[in-house]
Amino acid sequence: MKKVKILCCCGAGICTSNYLREEIEDRIKEEGLSKDVSVTLCRVTDVDELVGGVDLLVTTVQMDKTYSVPMIRALGIMLDDAAAKAALDAIVKEVRNVMQS
Repeated sequence: MKKVKILCCCGAGICTSNYLREEIEDRIKEEGLSKDVSVTLCRVTDVDELVGGVDLLVTTVQMDKTYSVPMIRALGIMLDDAAAKAALDAIVKEVRNVMQS
């Protein structure tokens, strides 16, 4: 099974992306996938240089361009439980897709 590298980004790469990482890691652990997934944080301004080494980009901000890896906008994690669940479901689905590719 392939190890999956997730890049989480927000405007400053500190508060929101750290919260996002914690939520993703908690859900990945619940799914029994934590040993196969790593999550790295960055600022939006650093995405271009870091995205080449990851499998999935998760962001809380609107990105102005597309990348060669799947991208999930996960602002819902900050909004309410239903939106958070939908965002985390999408992330887990993409992680499983990457693992099987």
